Amino acid sequence: MIRSGIYVHIPFCKRKCYYCDFNSYANMEDSFFSFKKAIIKEIKTRKEELKDIYTSVYIGGGTPNVLPPSYIEEILSEIYGNYSLSQDAEITIELNPGLIDEEKLKSYKKAGVNRISIGLQSWQNNLLKAIGRIHTVSDFIENYGLASKYFDNINIDIMYALPNQTFEDFKETLTNVIALKPSHISCYGLILEKGTMLYDMYERNEVKPADDEYELMMFHYGAELLENSGYRHYEISNYALPGFECRHNKLYWLDLHYLGFGPGAYSFVGNKRFGNIKNVRKYIDVINNDGHAVDDVDELSLEDQMSEFMFLGLRMMDGVNDNDFKERFGKSMFSVFKDAIYKNMELGLLVKEGDVLKLTSKGVDISNNVFEDFLF
Repeated sequence: MIRSGIYVHIPFCKRKCYYCDFNSYANMEDSFFSFKKAIIKEIKTRKEELKDIYTSVYIGGGTPNVLPPSYIEEILSEIYGNYSLSQDAEITIELNPGLIDEEKLKSYKKAGVNRISIGLQSWQNNLLKAIGRIHTVSDFIENYGLASKYFDNINIDIMYALPNQTFEDFKETLTNVIALKPSHISCYGLILEKGTMLYDMYERNEVKPADDEYELMMFHYGAELLENSGYRHYEISNYALPGFECRHNKLYWLDLHYLGFGPGAYSFVGNKRFGNIKNVRKYIDVINNDGHAVDDVDELSLEDQMSEFMFLGLRMMDGVNDNDFKERFGKSMFSVFKDAIYKNMELGLLVKEGDVLKLTSKGVDISNNVFEDFLF
């Protein structure tokens, strides 16, 4: 059973990827130690905030493996000492190729990590270079081989609709990744986000994004190939072998509670979603003074909560069960969202199977349009 989760944000990276809009910074090695001390203090200070059994911990970034591995051990040790984790808790760390070595893998294993997520993105060196990745394909192959000696639950991230990516490029990436038989594959379409280097290049007409039809063709090809290869398509962008769905990501889509530690990390407790200060040095100073660094609080109305429950849950291929909605809100989603549901069923975008409402294949293609109809 999935319950609450913990997210740890490591805001450092070797070099910022051109498409990345996450709260991450390069060339801040001089802040590693003070950051480690601060996040450990935050973890300890907030231990009474959400009393529950935690079924997952996710260490993301940035690039967590730029830190000395002993820092990851200390952070996890602090979590274990202050929070109640289930015996089978999923403990994930994101890793970037080119910065993985045996010492780090042994350290993560010793610290209780049982799932790793490796960001490959593409099987072509020219595309990796074009999006600002620091690794090569050979780096990834070497690192994956090393990681598979220590971990049997490995996710690989890949991207499609990259600038100048051909359909054959994407097919080669998928085929080679499937051949490695990772337990989980995340397959994302590129989104050009304002404030990223890639978006600036787009504004200067230096790169051209894939058109919607071409991107959709890639998505359909990927979904079919992955499903035919034994991977269950359980969320719009995620595929897993039986028994290896990502527990931590599912808690977000199930609209469950979580605590977020680190600069820019968000938490969701009760009806409040709140985020920490993003600036790393300011975060460190405020934590050292106060023990917490909340900078942004959003109190969700009942309508907001019901909307989020629907559009997050509909991202999963299993859809939303009305019994779960009733248990949370005391009323049926089929009455609260009667008009939105009827409209999208008439359009062939949603289908009702007993108490469950889910996207159709056509609905998945334009899911954001469907989700908008569930906003009040």
